[in-house]
Amino acid sequence: MKLIAEPAPSFDDPIGLLRACHERIISHCDILERLAEHLSQVGADPEAQQAAARIRRYFEISGPAHHADEEVQLFPWLLAQAKFPDILRSSVANLAAQHRQLEATWQTLAADLVQVEAGQVPHLLLVEPFVSMNRAHVALENGEIFPIAEKLLDLSTMRSLGMAMATRRALVENETQ
Repeated sequence: MKLIAEPAPSFDDPIGLLRACHERIISHCDILERLAEHLSQVGADPEAQQAAARIRRYFEISGPAHHADEEVQLFPWLLAQAKFPDILRSSVANLAAQHRQLEATWQTLAADLVQVEAGQVPHLLLVEPFVSMNRAHVALENGEIFPIAEKLLDLSTMRSLGMAMATRRALVENETQ
């Protein structure tokens, strides 16, 4: 039994940090599914309002930063590597396109979550296709792309990626304050 949660990876481990983000994405997707059921049974009570606010904040602040970490730093670097498998190059390009699809489906869901935060039950909380798209997206990145990235990354590149991620987080934090 673990009494204390494992600490989150630091910016010295950029792939570990991206994996930790994926864990939070999946956790929020699980909560979204439970929230839909909760709304139908209990309504938009304070617990539902708080869950909706947390989920919305995560996907509106951390989500875009996570996508940028991959699209601006990791994916271009991977595609520039001669040892990156040709068979996965189109998958990397497709992952960036999936980010746009996830962002588009998020907009509908976010509007529903705003209603829940205000104590209202939306006609229908559309957690799909957002949840299933995220699960498939995370599975591909964690299962295919990240293991290869971990093998190819050298210490200097890991530091560079980590510093860019830290800078992005600091900028986002400053904008939200």
